[in-house]
Amino acid sequence: MKQLRIATVFSGIGAFEQALIKEKIPFNIVFACDNGERTIDQAFEEIKWFSEANKLSSQELNDYVKELYERTGKKNWVKKSYFANYKIDENHWYEDIRFIDGKQYCGKVDILVGGSPCQSFSNIGKRGGLEDARGTLFYDYARLVSEIKPKVFIYENVPGMLMHDKGNTWKTIKSIFMSLGYDLHISILNSEDYGVPQSRRRLYVIGFKKERPFVFPTKEKLIAQASDSFEKNIKPKYYLGEKGFKFVTSIKYRNRARVNQPIIRTEKANQQFNWNGDFVFVPFNKIPKNKEIKDRAYIGMFNGEKGACREMTPRECLRLMGFPDTFKIVVPDVHMYRQSGNSIVVNVLQKILKQILAVEDFNIHINLATVFSGIGSIEFALKRLQIPHNLVFACDNGERDIEYNLNEEQQRISKLKSVKEKKEYVDKLYSDHTSAKNYVEQSYLANYPELNKDYYFQDVKLLDGKDFKGKVDLFVGGSPCQSFSSVGFQKGLEDARGTLFYDYARLIKEIQPKVFIYENVRNLLNHDKGNTWEIIHNIFNHLGYTCYYSVLNAADYGIPQTRRRLFVVGFKEKVSFCFPPETTTLKYKMKDFTINNCPYKNFTYNSNGDLVVKKGTGKVDPKYILSPKLYRYVMSGGTKSFYQKPIINKDVARTLLKTMGNRHRAGIDNYVSFDGSQKLGSVRMLTEREALRLMGFTDDYNIVVSRAQTYKQAGNSIVVDVMIAIINSIIASGALD
Repeated sequence: MKQLRIATVFSGIGAFEQALIKEKIPFNIVFACDNGERTIDQAFEEIKWFSEANKLSSQELNDYVKELYERTGKKNWVKKSYFANYKIDENHWYEDIRFIDGKQYCGKVDILVGGSPCQSFSNIGKRGGLEDARGTLFYDYARLVSEIKPKVFIYENVPGMLMHDKGNTWKTIKSIFMSLGYDLHISILNSEDYGVPQSRRRLYVIGFKKERPFVFPTKEKLIAQASDSFEKNIKPKYYLGEKGFKFVTSIKYRNRARVNQPIIRTEKANQQFNWNGDFVFVPFNKIPKNKEIKDRAYIGMFNGEKGACREMTPRECLRLMGFPDTFKIVVPDVHMYRQSGNSIVVNVLQKILKQILAVEDFNIHINLATVFSGIGSIEFALKRLQIPHNLVFACDNGERDIEYNLNEEQQRISKLKSVKEKKEYVDKLYSDHTSAKNYVEQSYLANYPELNKDYYFQDVKLLDGKDFKGKVDLFVGGSPCQSFSSVGFQKGLEDARGTLFYDYARLIKEIQPKVFIYENVRNLLNHDKGNTWEIIHNIFNHLGYTCYYSVLNAADYGIPQTRRRLFVVGFKEKVSFCFPPETTTLKYKMKDFTINNCPYKNFTYNSNGDLVVKKGTGKVDPKYILSPKLYRYVMSGGTKSFYQKPIINKDVARTLLKTMGNRHRAGIDNYVSFDGSQKLGSVRMLTEREALRLMGFTDDYNIVVSRAQTYKQAGNSIVVDVMIAIINSIIASGALD
């Protein structure tokens, strides 16, 4: 996995950078450029002459231009916002696009993003190619495309560019883009078609260095309203006095100001100034009891209702441009309004970015391989996080055990040349020795169709890791807990031979992943008086990996289940890593995950990967209700030698067992009721879907096997939300860059 290399001009407050952040795509800013709407007195020719006469390097020229802008005495407020929100080297920030030497960045940029002011050109039509645009800022954008040769460029402008100067401006621009040798895709997109309640139409030109089957994102039905972005605690300074109130509510000025519209008009650089833009009417009974507000706000009538009007705040304007609240506001309101109004809508760029990633490979994916793969907890974690990834291979025998001579079979397989031949041989070995189906494989392939089924393997002992050396970033798995014949670290990896851990460690040695995650029961630390863990830990270190280990509980990471597991994270290179911090409070209880409180398909996740539990009333099949005979057994506390109080409707579930479908006593297993009581006819077992939810699998996980198999697979899995927390910490360490 590598970082996407981006460069932006007319960078503003980094709309494209925010799109990457929201999509959780790691990126490196090669350079950015914005003059903050400042101008310098020196002419272009004068500066170029000075540069050539003094033989200034690109860096020296950049420093000189920055000095000229500093002499204006005006601050670059755009730069202040940009540097507060993104990591960029000062030397890679430019004040003026005209003086960027793109040749120094040739082949070093994946995506170049920007727009330019709409200017008429002296030459009409395609005459001098790029020279047609000389003297305009578009010329410099196109020049940079020509010099840098990015894999993709994104150019944004107002739709009026198509008609500017009777169409001659666009005619020249299009011909220049085509002359640069890029595959062009052109469309006008409106932000209200992509989840943002703002009518903002913009022209987008997407250019690919190589021909690609790119299609612009399809329109979506708008659900959100502008009011969804409004803040609750509004400062008095945003409320309007009498003159402002009467202006914005007047029909006469409705072309300049609108009040309480579900979809706002296009935000502008002068949003909110001279009562220009969208405003909010606050009914009298909802105005905060704040003396400053009452002293400032004019109370009048609007649409037959008494109340006050206020401006939209800078944060609200940012939200309506798709910027999350994590974006830091570090400039005065006057500048934040301008910067927001001049930006590109982040949500639109997100949608465009997804379409680009669907057809262009930037090698920014995490290359993932798993053994003892189960139903794919790490795979589902990456899906919820929406992190681009490739599934290199998966391996699980579905708890089918066959007898064979390991040494003989390994020798036969070593003589086969291709991965395909080796897989076919092992598949036949299993089909010849057992008629049992691999239900785990069935579930896995139904939920992760992106894995080529030719790379799903049956047996970790017969898997040749050398076939995948250097092709895996992240390697994940566990193994049964077995004692080793040798005590202490004597023979390195050989100490573990004959155990399934040996094969997990062997694959690390053969594959050489950047990072591995090993999961097991917490009792592994004390197994065989600690000798097992001593050997495991020493072997990981002997393989050249720096290891961190900790016992993590699912209840500390958002899932109402007490499930403690040992996690080992190993790094090939030295990094700074910390296990994710525990959550301070548990947002949900077990009952929130039940279908009667959260109907099927209401258990989802948001763009950050966080669980979204939509309450409602759902029906549960009566077959899950305990019969009188089962009820008496389940609610019994056991014997004196083994007694546990029968508790149902626990806030935090007990550890889910792979045998939960067998119905254990309530002191061991998890039971709930419809009405909160423990009476006969109300108590029921968890459904398969509820068991999956308690492992972090949302309702888009496809159940394709029987009840018994689903219970077993859920109980054997790793909790997805714990994996999400770990993967976020790994990414933060930079180990996958």
